[in-house]
Amino acid sequence: MTYTIELMEMVKARFAIESDYKLAQKLGVSRSRVSLWRNERNGMDWDVAFHIADMLGIDDQKVVINLLKDKYENPRINKVLKGVAQC
Repeated sequence: MTYTIELMEMVKARFAIESDYKLAQKLGVSRSRVSLWRNERNGMDWDVAFHIADMLGIDDQKVVINLLKDKYENPRINKVLKGVAQC
């Protein structure tokens, strides 16, 4: 599961949202955008990710590191990100 999907699922759980349509409304995005994220065709936009972080009380650094891992499959980048996460 990607971090993007994990974020969406956390919002759904926190706010008792049962559908991606209602999730899209909560996030202020289109249903098609949520579908693209769910099907891993697009990464989540930074502004939406930070909006979710604010809603859920998640640290910005955690959001950035995990979304970058979703966006880049380069092992060298992920090694650096793993090191940053441990600092």
